[in-house]
Amino acid sequence: MIHFVAAQVHSLIEDIRLLETFVTAPLGLYSDIKMLREALPLPEAADLSPAETQERRTAFRMHTKDASGLTLGTIGHLSKSMDALEALSPDTIAPISHEWVKRARMVLSRAEEKVGADLRAATAAKVRGLYVIVGPDATNGRPVADVATAALRGGARVLQLRDKAGDKGQVLATAKKLKALCNEHEALFIMNDDVDLAALSDAHGLHVGQGDLPVQGARRLLILRQLVGRSNNTLEEALQSQADGADYIAIGAVFPTQTMGKAQRKTVGVETIRKAKDVLSPPVVAIGGINASNIAEVARAGADCVCVVSAVTTARDPEAAARQLVTAIESAKK
Repeated sequence: MIHFVAAQVHSLIEDIRLLETFVTAPLGLYSDIKMLREALPLPEAADLSPAETQERRTAFRMHTKDASGLTLGTIGHLSKSMDALEALSPDTIAPISHEWVKRARMVLSRAEEKVGADLRAATAAKVRGLYVIVGPDATNGRPVADVATAALRGGARVLQLRDKAGDKGQVLATAKKLKALCNEHEALFIMNDDVDLAALSDAHGLHVGQGDLPVQGARRLLILRQLVGRSNNTLEEALQSQADGADYIAIGAVFPTQTMGKAQRKTVGVETIRKAKDVLSPPVVAIGGINASNIAEVARAGADCVCVVSAVTTARDPEAAARQLVTAIESAKK
């Protein structure tokens, strides 16, 4: 048992040192992590010399291209080490106190939230250009994967799967296929509405509507790096979505639309997109009634990303249609 306790404590200290390397901002969080180590009454928890610190920092950074992912894994490993030590009988001698563990869990929770937010911000920055929604009810009978592939070849940067009626097992298989396609084209894959399918398909994110799961509720069921985007019909809704922590804000319908049962949605016009860009921090996605005839106007209004359905998915040549829209967006942004 003594060897087990020593191994867990050694692992715990090394994990804390790794967090000190990567979780350097905000300053208060770094200081809290350092104080956790210093609070352990053990020689191996003492400060390293500047040379030793630099040596470890260099070694850590040389062996990973995903510092945030390594940090999240380390936080999880630290939590398991504390679980193991807390599971020991009360008469077992362990050099960590209940108060230390309580404080450590608070600090690790803050660190996890910070790293998760950084990861999502980096992914959300890719919500740019053309965003295409695909689904079995909007492909003119063609396989969803075929239309999705064509859209990606045409330059779509974000792809969303929307399938409200399909068998979940089949939808999951399609979602996994589309995620792989998006990875091949360095695009983002978003799952519509269903948090289970978003999690199981390892989607880059989930898209919810005003009547779906709340943003924070959805986030609790996803991994920390997955985005949550939200639909909005008014500027007030968009501001609330921002306050709720949405990673991107979809606003529409910009123009009248008959697609996917949205005919009754109030149109907001490009002026709402322009106003939204003035007050919102997350990427703004314009959606609704957008096609080759008006997409440049939407792009000029400031939309970070422009979402379409039928303009690509029901086109005779989806790849050519997507390419035309991408060209229009890029020309309007110049």
